[in-house]
Amino acid sequence: MGLTLEYADKYRLWSDLIQGNTDRVFVPTDTDQSIGGQVSVELVLTGLDVRIQISGVVIGRRRRSERFSAGVYVRFTDDEIEKCRRFLGLAQDPVRYEKGRKAVRVGCELKARFLKPPLPEHCRVTNLSQSGLLFACPSQLVASQQVTIELVLDDESIVELRAEVSRDPDHEGLAGLRFIEPSLDASRRIHAAVARLSVPTGQTKPPSLVVADDDPMILNFLDKALSRFGYEVHKARRGEEALALVRELRPNLVLLDILMPGIDGVDICKMMRADIEMADIPVIFLSALDPDRLHAVADEAGASDYLIKPVALADLINMVGSYLQR
Repeated sequence: MGLTLEYADKYRLWSDLIQGNTDRVFVPTDTDQSIGGQVSVELVLTGLDVRIQISGVVIGRRRRSERFSAGVYVRFTDDEIEKCRRFLGLAQDPVRYEKGRKAVRVGCELKARFLKPPLPEHCRVTNLSQSGLLFACPSQLVASQQVTIELVLDDESIVELRAEVSRDPDHEGLAGLRFIEPSLDASRRIHAAVARLSVPTGQTKPPSLVVADDDPMILNFLDKALSRFGYEVHKARRGEEALALVRELRPNLVLLDILMPGIDGVDICKMMRADIEMADIPVIFLSALDPDRLHAVADEAGASDYLIKPVALADLINMVGSYLQR
């Protein structure tokens, strides 16, 4: 199903889509769209019988929240942007944003045997996705090397795959493989294995939160307040730390200060919305910006909600609770 973006006139389209040099455009929609999927977007100019149809790739998504509508973030190719430029009589090169992960990864303890090159022992697979895996292997494999493996899935079935070493082994001896044109049957079986491994073990755990703020007093307040209500709180004082925690833990909720050393909260939120593993995690911004400006920043970044500093305890607990009960 096609999506629609409506502009008051071609000057607003020029300002928002072209001059803005945006790496992504938010398109409101309640329909499910997969990250990495192609979509058709119709650009409508209000009051004019002008329709520009352009194609793009979904690079992020946002669920509906109390403040913001549901929708997807779309990146248009240079050719599609050029189509708009020709219509508007412009020439300008767009800036592109970092791509996010498009395949769900799950931790695992599987085995793989290398057929080419032949290795005498099984290797330990620690991470699996539809497009590749992470493994620990004593062999000195190198990036771009092509291999053939037998992967033993969680149901003990074996699937043979051609793959390319996507990265050299790191300091822990872990290297990556990217599958090369797996058969339909292999893809189906890997998909089923990822789905099985993604199911929680049944152990009940308290909701987990990642809280990031460079002010130690605010961070301490958030930690104590949320821990008192039974939440598992993970703290970060820099953007890189926060993003690493979110990637590792996939928490139930993230609270981000907007202005932090390193990667700021806005960029972290954008990266999350462009990554299939983190796209649906609610993000609440914490900021001392004035309400109108904060609303605009949160909307553009893809945040679910926001709280204005200084944060009242009741407001904090009510908002956190409202998102964790959904």
